Amino acid sequence: MNVLICGGGKETTYVINSFKGSKNILRVINGDEKISSTISEINQIDVINSDPTKFFSFEVADVLNFDLVIALTDSDADNFIICKIAKDFFHIKKAICTISNPELVDVFKDLGIDTPISARYLLSQKIKGESDIESIMSSFVLEDNQVLISEITIKEDFDCIGMALKDLNLPITGNITCIYREPKVIIPRGDTTINCNDHIYICSSPKDQDELVEFITKRKKKDDE
Repeated sequence: MNVLICGGGKETTYVINSFKGSKNILRVINGDEKISSTISEINQIDVINSDPTKFFSFEVADVLNFDLVIALTDSDADNFIICKIAKDFFHIKKAICTISNPELVDVFKDLGIDTPISARYLLSQKIKGESDIESIMSSFVLEDNQVLISEITIKEDFDCIGMALKDLNLPITGNITCIYREPKVIIPRGDTTINCNDHIYICSSPKDQDELVEFITKRKKKDDE
């Protein structure tokens, strides 16, 4: 698969790792020079430091007839522009983008964006009764809503802190595929331990997300309980 990734920060590394190998061809465009350098260094991949909303950036990236574009900037408008340039002028087959305004999901779909993803919308539909859940977790989906990638920020009262992955007994419905521990990205092994403030990336099907999130975010029991 030929994949173009535009914008984003630390989540870009997860997406890159998801597509590395299997003869996939990756192109990355990022308008922030510092972020571009960090992504390139961490992933050992060339990053084009250029504005991904500009036509010439796509020309430099040489992405004509690519299979997929993923737009991850902080701006809904920029992500829309990226996807439209990709599809209308460079004939990229499928466009995925993140959006901050959940009301735009249907609008973007009507305007030709294949998979607009609102983390806020996903969370409101799937997780109830957790007042600070948006500070803990964000999500986005890939492959026609079959694969859900979730980022969970580990809080100081989570029961999993200090545990090695091999001892975690994580449900078989998903995997921890990446840990961002500032300033580096960790590809976890069995002896990797979970620390407070880690950003844990889990991969699952949408229907299994709730079980995994509940497991990871389980709170420590208080002494008087």
